[in-house]
Amino acid sequence: MDIYKFIWTRLQAKLFRLLCLKVGQPMNMRELAKLLKASPTAVSNSLTVFCKDELVMIKKSKTINLTMVELNRNNSKAIELKRSENLRMIYESGLSEYLYELFPGASIVLFGSYSRGEDIIANEVGELCSDIDIAIIGIKDKEVNTVNFEKKLERKISLNFYGSWNEIHKNLRENILNGIILSGSVEL
Repeated sequence: MDIYKFIWTRLQAKLFRLLCLKVGQPMNMRELAKLLKASPTAVSNSLTVFCKDELVMIKKSKTINLTMVELNRNNSKAIELKRSENLRMIYESGLSEYLYELFPGASIVLFGSYSRGEDIIANEVGELCSDIDIAIIGIKDKEVNTVNFEKKLERKISLNFYGSWNEIHKNLRENILNGIILSGSVEL
């Protein structure tokens, strides 16, 4: 397989991104089609690739003509792809660049469930569950407006400020070090 070739069509890529944004929230075909501005048939055809790789779970209603689709969080490949999609959304939203410009010289690390691709938008009750955790090391508290980015990413953004790596509790430091460095470096 040629590594430089796309493995999905544009619609499939948009569909996967939407399923990553709405992870934990089953959506029906018509709803997906409406959000993607595509026909339900095109969405259904696009899902065949995901079904083959078990990236999505599809549940069909026995009583009515309703098909619910959601990302398969039990599939390791789906989680790996979601992790890369999450990072891609951080960069494409401009959040990484915005924080870099606000905090030059600071270490900025994406950590927690969002960095691992394990975040969910809603639980069984429909409550928002996961947020985007970002550690900013080398800067004291500063007021930052992230409302526009929260709308784009459909997640609450939690910025955690630390003066130095030494200030951070050992367990939290390990959690942060398992994250993704967006800017700066790690000094131990």
